[in-house]
Amino acid sequence: MDINKQIKLKFHGVDFPVVNFQSDKVNPTTEGMDIKMNFNPKVHYPKEHPDFFRIVQEINLESEKNFSLFIVAVGTFELGKDTDDATKKSFVNLNAPAIMFPYVRSFISTLTGNLGNVIGTLTIPPQLFQGDLEEIIDIPQN
Repeated sequence: MDINKQIKLKFHGVDFPVVNFQSDKVNPTTEGMDIKMNFNPKVHYPKEHPDFFRIVQEINLESEKNFSLFIVAVGTFELGKDTDDATKKSFVNLNAPAIMFPYVRSFISTLTGNLGNVIGTLTIPPQLFQGDLEEIIDIPQN
């Protein structure tokens, strides 16, 4: 029986450096709203820490004439030094965005739930992440 070597992946959490919510009206429920969602994950490799990478997700949620929500979520990950490039690419492009997504989803639900009667609690459906992530040099600091 073959035993595969366990990859050392550490998840250091998600930070939310940018949160921008705007609404012109009170609408205590999101029921019937046409909500447009855009999740745009990218990867950042910090030069000062070669074993680390960050997934930077820009999230736009918008319902015309109701509200707009823009969030930047930054998930920090660490891979063992002996991780080969193919495995690293898989973690960066598929696993890491999927690992941090429940934290983003929970943040959005908690934030919108705590806005009172401005809008109802938003529960984002599960998302599938696929394809190669664009690499960014600097993390947005808006």
